[in-house]
Amino acid sequence: MRIRVPDYYGHFRCLAGACPHTCCEKWEVVIDQETAHLYAGVPGPLGEKLRAAMQVDGDGASCFPLAGGRCPFLDREGLCEIHRTLGPEATSLTCRAHPRFAEEYGPFREVSLCASCPAACDLLLGTDAPLTFLEQETAEPGTPGDPWLTGLLPLRDRMLRELADRTRPLRERMERLLLLAVEAQSLLDEDRAEALPALAADWTAPGYSIPAGPGIFPWALRTLAALESLEEDWRDILRRGEEASPVSAPEPLLERLGTYFSFRYLLKAVNDGDLLGRAQFCLLMVLTAERLAAVCGLEEAVRRLCCEIEHSEENLEALQMAFRNDADLSPAAFLCELRR
Repeated sequence: MRIRVPDYYGHFRCLAGACPHTCCEKWEVVIDQETAHLYAGVPGPLGEKLRAAMQVDGDGASCFPLAGGRCPFLDREGLCEIHRTLGPEATSLTCRAHPRFAEEYGPFREVSLCASCPAACDLLLGTDAPLTFLEQETAEPGTPGDPWLTGLLPLRDRMLRELADRTRPLRERMERLLLLAVEAQSLLDEDRAEALPALAADWTAPGYSIPAGPGIFPWALRTLAALESLEEDWRDILRRGEEASPVSAPEPLLERLGTYFSFRYLLKAVNDGDLLGRAQFCLLMVLTAERLAAVCGLEEAVRRLCCEIEHSEENLEALQMAFRNDADLSPAAFLCELRR
């Protein structure tokens, strides 16, 4: 099987007790069945504490509910008691994997590091260099991929090249990505995924006029504020983003951010055919991070966006629905915003 990762993936190191925003706070820790079985046999006081702490949540999954907003096994030094006593292999799959997101596509797997993690965010935004991806072959057997992959892969490659073209201003590159997604979506809606490679190879940006409109702000911020919230101050940050005077964030960093989201999300259209919605999501995250940089700085804006949105399937699905149904978040509204 082929494994694809961002070029900084191998440099990731957990900050452990030095992390200013530990992942052992605010998120309920889900316990996979294998780990729950392991905990059932742990002897002594730690075993008793493990079994007493484990509960079943509303979805029927075993978990460690938060105690005062923290995992009950997060000690005073910001370290995991389970990790320290039993070793990293004794922590749940959720804890071992974080901040990694893995997407399985049959013959290959793509793994990214969520920028909700301060260490991962620092790697993403710590350089002006174009973000690239590494690939390696493993002995792990793959499976046949969805037929749409044959068309979506070269299309995503073309979209990533458009983002990386530093001969153009970033907003023009983002506009071109969106216009290409619009044309590709028409082919997918017609069940003509086999035509996507030719579109990716031969596409040229169409000429068009932008209708009058305000762009996606402030409505995009209000849409985000209506979603499920992880931290109490998130809606206040979004409200302040409406009022703050926009600041100019470095284009190379915004480009890297757009590339991160495009790598992570565009190919997931293989599951439901919604390529355009995912392209809009990628642009929304970049434009919103730039907008919120005036409130809390770019790196913190990115980290908070990823915390609030990327870890919630409900929020991701709600945004996809909004892109389909809300005229204030339509492709035309995005084009207005990018031409401002």
